[in-house]
Amino acid sequence: MASARFVLAALAAITVFSVFYRQRWGTITDTSWLITVCERVLAGEKLYVDLFETNPPFSVWLYMPPVALAQLLGVAPEILVQGWTYLAAIMGLGFAGVIVRRAGFPEGRALFRLAPAFYALLVIMPGNAFSQREHIAMAFFLPLLALTAWRARGEASAAPPAKIAVLAGLCGSVLVLIKPYYALMVLMPALLVVIRQRSLRPLFAPEYWTIGSVCAAYLALVTVFHREFIGDVYPMVAETYVQVRFLPTVLARYALPYAAVMALVWFLSRRRGDQELATVATLASAAGIVCLVYQGKGFAYHAYPAFLCAVSALLCVLALPKTRGDGDAGRISIRAVLAPVASAAVILFAFTPFRFTTLPDAALVQAVSAATDRPTVAQIGTDLAIGHPFSRMIGGRWVSAYSSDWLGSSALMLGEGSGAQAARHLAIADDYVARKRAELERTRPDIVLTQNNDILWQKIMAEPAGLAPFLENYRLLAEGRTRRVLIRKDYSPRAAMAGGPPMPQP
Repeated sequence: MASARFVLAALAAITVFSVFYRQRWGTITDTSWLITVCERVLAGEKLYVDLFETNPPFSVWLYMPPVALAQLLGVAPEILVQGWTYLAAIMGLGFAGVIVRRAGFPEGRALFRLAPAFYALLVIMPGNAFSQREHIAMAFFLPLLALTAWRARGEASAAPPAKIAVLAGLCGSVLVLIKPYYALMVLMPALLVVIRQRSLRPLFAPEYWTIGSVCAAYLALVTVFHREFIGDVYPMVAETYVQVRFLPTVLARYALPYAAVMALVWFLSRRRGDQELATVATLASAAGIVCLVYQGKGFAYHAYPAFLCAVSALLCVLALPKTRGDGDAGRISIRAVLAPVASAAVILFAFTPFRFTTLPDAALVQAVSAATDRPTVAQIGTDLAIGHPFSRMIGGRWVSAYSSDWLGSSALMLGEGSGAQAARHLAIADDYVARKRAELERTRPDIVLTQNNDILWQKIMAEPAGLAPFLENYRLLAEGRTRRVLIRKDYSPRAAMAGGPPMPQP
């Protein structure tokens, strides 16, 4: 009972600390954009027609309930989205704990005492990935990992009840609905059960039937209600954005922290008992690394699934009972002290890639807010973080169909060189710039945000055939470390209060 009270008190303390610590990052860039998308869809605009989003619609659907509820209650949607993220962490971790207890793992008691550490991995470690789609999905993915480890025990325990298996499958399907290639994180741990049982029958367990059924129903819904994504958006994304990869950035940012965690997992697991939980988490983590490299962008939220599983594997190893014959008592005592210390150091090291913040300068936000009133906002530049959450922080209304100019930038980068493929990408870039100019001229945003270090778009902004003629109607209002804020020369806060230009039709 005392242990339970301590765990609950620790969970509450971590929640309070996390809420305050979250101010370092504010609302994450992608989350802010998807909140804006939800609001515009709720206002009557059509996804993939009036709004161009690179991801399948589930990325939008995931945030729709808290955004819709926020409008009903008259509160800022960011508050409820944050609350929804904490709820997902509690639900996912709690359900995983129930499965571990029902399975009777020998490390169950130790894992219960480590529950605050697992919770911290879900609400503190994400850092600049907090509330991202992958973050929420990974919270719901934990029960499926625990269930897979239960099945890997084989005859060591009774089979999981069908109801638990179906619920775990529903939870696990969220990750696959976010991005289909994360199915690899489902498949890799499942192979452990296949190998243990020397049969393919485990692949037809209720949880996998559930995931398959949910994904099939989802594909049918997308085909019926969002055929523009399949016919127009996805082919364009696959030809441009997906092809741009920065593998040196991925290696430089994540290789060393990840290797440190996995090396310690290997070292500590050498003299431990059965390790189904740790092994399943390790296999899922390895699959997550494959997905990280495949995406090739180096974004923290792309790395979070692999790192969460890796650190979870480390905690599971620490919870394992030691086997007999583990050396003399003195050595065991030293190891017992050094293992937690080394683990804490490695976990802190693993957190470093998630500490970077793109939160706009407070002084810049204040200066723009003081000079405007609910301005309409657009962006010229590649980085999504230039416009989001900045536009919402100044009370602005985003009028572009795109989150940023990633499509034009991707086509321009792929168009470097010679050959038919490069020429096709340049044609895509030219078409995008023309449509960008037409959208800006049609919407006449009060504020235009530009990216200081974006060489590609700085050149287009200076070209008479590009955006230079349009920008003659704007002057510099303020400038920060990463962005410049241009305001329309004839802008009037009084006119802005009366209503802005119509939303764009791409």
